[in-house]
Amino acid sequence: MVVLLDLVPIICATINGATMGVDQSMMNNLNIIDQYIEYFDLDANYEGLFSAAINIGSVVGGFFASQLIDLKSVGRKGGILISCLITFVGVALQTAAQNRAMFVIARIIIGIAVTVNAVAAPTYVAELAKPQNRGLVSGIYMSSWYFAAIITTGIALGTYTRSDSWAWRGISLWQITPSVLVLPLLAFIPETPRFLVYTDRPDEALKVLIRYHGNGERTPLVEAEFEEIRQTLQYEKESNIGWLDMLRTPGNRKRVWIIFWMGVFSMLCGTNIVSTYLGLFLDYAGITSTRKQIVINLTMQVVNLFFAIAGSYFTDGWGRVPILFWSTNLMAITLFLMGGLVKLYSDGHSTNGTNAVIFLVYLFSAVYSFSFTPLCVSYPVEIVNYSIRTKGMAFSQIVTFGFGFFNQYVIPLAMDAISWKFYIINACYNIVQAVIIYFSFVETKGLSLEEIDEVFDGVLHTDVRIGTAHYGEDEENVIVEAVDAEDKSSKS
Repeated sequence: MVVLLDLVPIICATINGATMGVDQSMMNNLNIIDQYIEYFDLDANYEGLFSAAINIGSVVGGFFASQLIDLKSVGRKGGILISCLITFVGVALQTAAQNRAMFVIARIIIGIAVTVNAVAAPTYVAELAKPQNRGLVSGIYMSSWYFAAIITTGIALGTYTRSDSWAWRGISLWQITPSVLVLPLLAFIPETPRFLVYTDRPDEALKVLIRYHGNGERTPLVEAEFEEIRQTLQYEKESNIGWLDMLRTPGNRKRVWIIFWMGVFSMLCGTNIVSTYLGLFLDYAGITSTRKQIVINLTMQVVNLFFAIAGSYFTDGWGRVPILFWSTNLMAITLFLMGGLVKLYSDGHSTNGTNAVIFLVYLFSAVYSFSFTPLCVSYPVEIVNYSIRTKGMAFSQIVTFGFGFFNQYVIPLAMDAISWKFYIINACYNIVQAVIIYFSFVETKGLSLEEIDEVFDGVLHTDVRIGTAHYGEDEENVIVEAVDAEDKSSKS
């Protein structure tokens, strides 16, 4: 029972993160349902705008989410609450939409909520999780998208046969569920220890570490963690780090470079072809049955959930960079094959050809789920130090959703205009993407958030070292280093 209660903070943040997973799956299914297309009289241009509108709100949210969540009166926990409240407004308007303008405005509002949460919740998870579990826990946060997508697609399978507008309104209304589930949990979760230390509440921070990292005991390891956090954040407060500091040092410029490309890669690697416009893709592949398209989407989400959890599990063992590099190459190969098969079998005359296309859709989604799903948020949030963490995540959201708008708006138009050639172009881009990852991304496995600073800056702003290698293996060494740190602090 105690163990389950200790998981409540992570579960709370993870559930709210599922809102975006619901949205992607919802739009994927809506673009398959005739009643939705006919109600708003959508052509390829409007279909792209409706799907991409959420990105407009997400970009707008990126310009104030960091400042909001860094306020002493808000914090990471407050950011999750605010995102829930904004979601209520957006989903209500979206479900009740009577015309195109109302639907688009609702999606923009939901986009703002998504970004506020995407800055608050992953930061919350990364700052509260134990270092040895951070990759797994942060990855599962993103994997929750697919769990939500499975339920969303199941609902679509039950509503698409309705002859009225509830064929799509019912799916839209479901999007409010994660926020409804999260609200009662917020009263029972703490703020993160790093936020508490930074806002001059060290005693509260220590209690959180004792509860969640020491299983209720003030262990030497908890003492070391607290000291590491305290010293590092003290340095950052004295340095008065602001927005411009994201570009002033070589280490921060490296961070911004990685965050920028992670945002671009997560959107332009080809995932939106199958995550938002699966119906359009299957139409071009010769699969036109609405039921068959929704069933393919449902089973694909199950496969995605399995591989996303697997990727989360292997992140700390295999490392971030190898997973991203090899998966990007495999996605490029898959897109090349997709393009060739769509060219040859788009008229549906060959059952084997059609089945091969479906297999490649599953393969591409599985590879993306294994790699980019766990890492597109968890990797950026862990490479930025505390003072610019929410700023870095806000920048990540601006880039991600800025390119997401472009991508989601362009895909239906591009597939209409050049069909199979679009996959070939995307595959070539993925090869360039893999090269950038190989030569410029930085490995962070086995390090605490504070020790990652040393990788980028060349300086560790604390005398304590408690990276993953010490957990459960060399706790005595941790104790010695923590004591040394206190001795040095007292001497200074």
